[in-house]
Amino acid sequence: MQLNAKNSLLAVIFIVLSNLVVGQLTFDYLQPALVEEAIDEWEAHLNTVAAEVSTTFKNANAQQWEAHALKLSERYFAEAYIMFKEDLGAYEQDLLNRAQLHQHNSFVDLSTSNVFYVLDTQQLMVLENVYFDSFTNWLSDWVLWLVACVLNIGFLTIFVYFVWSEQKRLTHTIAALNQQPTQRTNSIDDHIAHIKTYLTDISAQNQTQLNLQRDLLHGVAHEFRSPMARMQFALDMLEDADSQSRSDLTQSMQNALQGLDDLVKELLSYARLKDGSTAVQKVTSKLDELAKQAVQNVQSFYPAIKFEVINSELMVNADSNLLNRVLVNLLRNAGRFAKSTCQVSFSQNDAYICCFIEDDGMGIPPGKTDRIFEPFTRLDPSRSRDSGGCGLGLAIASSIAQLHDGKLFVLEKEHGLGGACFCLQLPLKDQLN
Repeated sequence: MQLNAKNSLLAVIFIVLSNLVVGQLTFDYLQPALVEEAIDEWEAHLNTVAAEVSTTFKNANAQQWEAHALKLSERYFAEAYIMFKEDLGAYEQDLLNRAQLHQHNSFVDLSTSNVFYVLDTQQLMVLENVYFDSFTNWLSDWVLWLVACVLNIGFLTIFVYFVWSEQKRLTHTIAALNQQPTQRTNSIDDHIAHIKTYLTDISAQNQTQLNLQRDLLHGVAHEFRSPMARMQFALDMLEDADSQSRSDLTQSMQNALQGLDDLVKELLSYARLKDGSTAVQKVTSKLDELAKQAVQNVQSFYPAIKFEVINSELMVNADSNLLNRVLVNLLRNAGRFAKSTCQVSFSQNDAYICCFIEDDGMGIPPGKTDRIFEPFTRLDPSRSRDSGGCGLGLAIASSIAQLHDGKLFVLEKEHGLGGACFCLQLPLKDQLN
């Protein structure tokens, strides 16, 4: 079968019709079945949570309610609180009446993914927005795309086969006409291989962008809650407050707005680093001078901490602004957890230039040396002298290191100061002029 305009047109019509028919069948039958199964799994999960809540609170007295609620909140990554029955909405009140009719102390609200437990005649414990995800739920969202991909990959495979056959036929025809072997240069196979590589790269980039957007959305939703709650509280109190209280509440709202503004700036900066839109302008600088400049930027935040920079003659070829930001983020992190001293030192081997930032604090908790470089991951606040930051400092620092073909990691072995020791590693090949 030869490839020509008529056959190509018929193939396109067949592919379009096949996609329409298969897509409609998937939409009418397969996807609804998957959605129904996902809902059943979700409901079963909520009922399991409700059963555990009932077991937890069954023999608990009023003094234990808050502690049990906090444990459940941490376990299911959901907000837990106690409310009065009179504050329930109409739909939730109806669910409560049905549960009491069947002599159940717990009930669930599928529309909000909330779990309720009746504590006494007036109060309930609410486990709000219980998180649940499953493969079925993911599949129900993506089944149309998956079916379309499988179908069209099959068509693409057939198309590639016919193109390859046509290319071989043309090659043999030319060889027969010339009565000699034909050189295969820049063949269709090469073009197809290049296209395949390009599509693979684009797919990987798109998936990376989707994952980044998903993580950022989840993080933003979580990080916005605290400052917005503070502003809401201040607004509620503002009307009945005296002049002094009004000033304090106004300042509280301004601080919350400033926190939101800082968070948005950090998010935009992190997003630009991850999507590759940040331009790197490398210049040659002395490492110890960059470190001393970074110390000047953070010293005022931690006046009780002594920051030491070990003098060095090492030069670095990097974006000085970005590298300064890495050092500032690492020094702020060190100052936050240090007892009295933070130290910056340098070394060089055959492959790398290394910058070490260490403190005399309690070190990194076990199991968190990798997770701390993920967005919105914070260490235990009780180990810190403040709770500042947006949870993006180390993630941004790690991204900048990767942008310079380097890496940022935590040294597991104990160093001179006995606390955490971060190592910024830059490849030596980039430092050669």
